[in-house]
Amino acid sequence: MSGAVILLSACATKAAPDFGGRWKPVNRFAKTTMEIPLYKSYVYQATPMDGTLKAMLERWAKDSSMELDYKILSDYTLYGAVSEIASTNVSEAASSLSTVYAAQGVSVSVAGNKIVVQPAASSASGPALNQ
Repeated sequence: MSGAVILLSACATKAAPDFGGRWKPVNRFAKTTMEIPLYKSYVYQATPMDGTLKAMLERWAKDSSMELDYKILSDYTLYGAVSEIASTNVSEAASSLSTVYAAQGVSVSVAGNKIVVQPAASSASGPALNQ
């Protein structure tokens, strides 16, 4: 019996400390309502996981149930200027990409249900077409 008492007393714990500070009541309704959108528009933007122009456009096409028509032989790394592109309109995002990659002679556009990547019209020394 004395062994049982010793074991039970060994398991005794201290009372919970009395935490001070500012407490906020939980499970209360707010005084005003707040809108929670049920549908969020897709934002065409680069992510660090994309890495290259082609990988990013493949993701955009997949996420939007579109096709990617990549008509150039080269791929390009993403750089700082691409991180500034964020649009809910795929045509605007494509146009911005064309501006960002103009020095490389790359044109990105949208035709119907396709994202089209091709040499820029004014680029005589741009990348060759994918045959």
